[in-house]
Amino acid sequence: MDIPDGTIMSAFEVIQTSDDQEIIEILGSSNRDGQDGGNQGDHSNNSNDVELESSMLQLLRTKAKSVEEICSEFIQLCVSDPEAGLFKFMQFVLETSDIDTPEMQNNQVKSGIFFNAASSQENVHRFPVMVRSSHTFSVDVSSFLEQLLHAVICTSVVLQSQFMRKMGNFLIVGTESDVVPLRHTNTLIALKMMTALNNMIALQNESQRRLWANLLKKVFLKRRLDVAADIRSMCVAECGVWLDNFPQGYISNKRLIHLFEALDDGSMKVEEASLDAIVKLEKKTKLREQIVQEGYKSRMALLSISLSTPHTKLVDKAIHLLVAFQRVMPEVIDNEMVQIIEQMAFTANRNVAQAAAQLLHARFMAQPTASARVLAMARLFVKFFRHEQTPYLIDAFYGIGDSLLDWSTMVKILLDQEDLTHQEATVIIEIMALSVRQAVTGDSPSGRITDPLAKVGANELVITSIFPSLNMLLHKYRMDPLQMKYLLDLPLHMSFSSEQVELLLGQIKTLVLKHNNVEVMHYCTAALHLLSQKYEKVAAPILKELMERAALIYLETDSAWQLSVSKKQVSRINACNQRLLVALRIISAVYQYCDMSEFPVMNSVLLKLKQAVKDRDPSVGTLSDETISICIEICYVGISWNLKRIQEAARVGDQIDGDCLVVAEHQDIFFLAAMYIIKNSNDVNFSGDAFASACELLVLFAENMRHSKNPALCALEYRPSAYELKILENFAIQYVFGGTAAAELDNAVVSKLAGLVPQKRRVLSGFCKLCISNVVPVLSAANVLQYYEQFFSYYGDILFSTLEHCMLINTVDLSMVLMHSLLLLYRRIMGAFDSPVQASDSLQFGKLISMSKMFSHLFSFDPVKTHPAVLILHRAGIVYATEGTEDAWNAPENLFYLKVVRQFVYLLQADDITDILGLLDSSLIGKQPNTSPEWEALHYYRDSLVAAHNQNRR
Repeated sequence: MDIPDGTIMSAFEVIQTSDDQEIIEILGSSNRDGQDGGNQGDHSNNSNDVELESSMLQLLRTKAKSVEEICSEFIQLCVSDPEAGLFKFMQFVLETSDIDTPEMQNNQVKSGIFFNAASSQENVHRFPVMVRSSHTFSVDVSSFLEQLLHAVICTSVVLQSQFMRKMGNFLIVGTESDVVPLRHTNTLIALKMMTALNNMIALQNESQRRLWANLLKKVFLKRRLDVAADIRSMCVAECGVWLDNFPQGYISNKRLIHLFEALDDGSMKVEEASLDAIVKLEKKTKLREQIVQEGYKSRMALLSISLSTPHTKLVDKAIHLLVAFQRVMPEVIDNEMVQIIEQMAFTANRNVAQAAAQLLHARFMAQPTASARVLAMARLFVKFFRHEQTPYLIDAFYGIGDSLLDWSTMVKILLDQEDLTHQEATVIIEIMALSVRQAVTGDSPSGRITDPLAKVGANELVITSIFPSLNMLLHKYRMDPLQMKYLLDLPLHMSFSSEQVELLLGQIKTLVLKHNNVEVMHYCTAALHLLSQKYEKVAAPILKELMERAALIYLETDSAWQLSVSKKQVSRINACNQRLLVALRIISAVYQYCDMSEFPVMNSVLLKLKQAVKDRDPSVGTLSDETISICIEICYVGISWNLKRIQEAARVGDQIDGDCLVVAEHQDIFFLAAMYIIKNSNDVNFSGDAFASACELLVLFAENMRHSKNPALCALEYRPSAYELKILENFAIQYVFGGTAAAELDNAVVSKLAGLVPQKRRVLSGFCKLCISNVVPVLSAANVLQYYEQFFSYYGDILFSTLEHCMLINTVDLSMVLMHSLLLLYRRIMGAFDSPVQASDSLQFGKLISMSKMFSHLFSFDPVKTHPAVLILHRAGIVYATEGTEDAWNAPENLFYLKVVRQFVYLLQADDITDILGLLDSSLIGKQPNTSPEWEALHYYRDSLVAAHNQNRR
């Protein structure tokens, strides 16, 4: 029989038959029956023609018939004419695969065509592949398949015939196709057939068991390793369905390994299918032991999923399994994993952090009592005793178990546990304060953005759990500044009655007046200030009394000190000095938040500053550096209060000339004393405090005053002398970067870093403020920016922010700042080596190149705006690099600086490059570049310019 080209044969070319013998077995007998005298033309006239005209997918999509009717008619067709049923099924496979088949005549639907397609590849022709409209996929094909295959398997006539085996072998062929949609559809149907067979095992005979095993071998085991993630995920999901019926099915429990192997797949879809299946199967008693064993082997894969994926559901499922496995087999989470998990609790991704916390909390819950669980959690926090990290741990554990919000147990431990170490007590107080803050406010730490997390009823729980014992806690831990800091944060998140707040404010006021630690005093007055904003009526008289008592204590102490100095009572001077220091600490703490201008404190402090700087005579009672430092701070605060009052008066039109003259006089005294301490103090802490206050005051009286419309306020702008600016610059560079600063930071233990870095950052940010406020020339920023790469891990945010502010002011000035920053580092490197070639091969020079790359990225944010700056940077770099020797054969001494400038080449425009090349060539007139190492920087730079020019012209 002749078969026209482009017919059903073409479909089998797309299927790409892999087992010719199977195809022969499927349809060979039907073909022979036709050749032995069957009437081939009868197919075109029988009653099944109507069924062939409308495919099952079309009927399903148009809802012309119900699913039950479609299934029933298909079964009838399979019983009456298996060959036509098989063709109809094939048509369904192709259509659901998005394969568009040409029109086919009914008389061409013959089993012999399938035979020829399998054995005669030379007669095969391709047919078009097209994407169907989206509504094709609106039908739940998977659900329909389940019903269709269930109906087929439940039909005894079909079940007992060869139809199922032929359908299965046809699908096996299709799963080998290179056309992914076709392979996908055949795999899906084959898997659904396996599921149907597995679910109807009671009806099956040995031939159906062999069919299932054949599909397992030739479909599942191959396609579970398919390159397409969708196909792999289908295999994994269906394997879970089969195991769900274990042992009432064909599958063996050893197939669990396929689910756990899929955890390392790398595809989120496959991993999700695996987790879904394992979570469901973990509840089955007959599989649990083996699941736990396999879970132990795959624990790192589960950990990787839970700590790396942004998909919340996957994290939850992976954690659920790890926790469940850990209950049965504690060694599932070993010490190596614990170290990884602990680190991941700090990550910025909240889902990952909470996943890590959930695993750690499961270990805490193994403790027998609430106190033991809280202590276990506290010891984890002690392990990472860096206070800037604690909020991240709090947020990670928030909402996981009850330990974090078990404040009553924490209070009991703090008050009653005698063997509690100082560090453990500090951490528990910090946990309590930060967890109360998060529970009441719902705020997350910086970098962890999430929905509000406030706990319903948190206010009431805080009052009942903590407030009754707050006074005892404040009394017991009053001597430690850090512990007091967090204890005083607690009442800020509580709601009190008038009587309660009055008692609390009274106790805090007493602590201010009776304490001698300046940090504790400041924490107390800060808490009073914040509480007074919420309870103004109750707090006002208490704050008034505090200011009066502080002023009285200081004035009495000052009188005693002056008397001892005037009478030169050496035996009393030391005691009076100490009492004066304590009184000044009280004034400093109170003045910070309360305007004490009405009390005669400021003039007395200014007088002491004058005497301290001008009359450093030990015989007349020289004040200590700490005393002078506190006097400077009081003076700074007093001037700030006075300026605020003057500005308010100016806004309402009052006369302020006289007040401005007084403030100007106070400025002079302040800066005289501040510069003295910064330059001469042997204690860098006091110098640092004075430096920070001086920078703040210079900024305050620079920009604000310079642009004021009031002449009297304009006159208050303080213009520091060159001598003062030099003192400030030298101190900042030496303190933050000088000497062994890098080694000191790199080798410092964590506990020391916590105190060292913030103070250095305070000094650095103070100097950078002077630069961006134009108090010092902006070019001075280069003196700190030269350390950008070396100290990036400690001060990178401050230095980068300085660069951004400089860019906003003037991009051309910024280019000069960067130029000088790079030059300063370049010169230091060149000075440390015998030759430029040797220096350019050094690790230090590599870091210089890295820093220049960092700087170049800053210009790339806005190429149009920064275009002039980039051009100037190249011009200035070429001029510097080509200056020097007049010898025609020797390279200029600083030619290697072109390697630094080269990092900015990609920012140049095409016309700019032409100009830069001209400048470069003109700068080298009379010189003879060669291939020696001394000239390589020139060649690299010029080649980069030419390459960039060619690239821009494309």
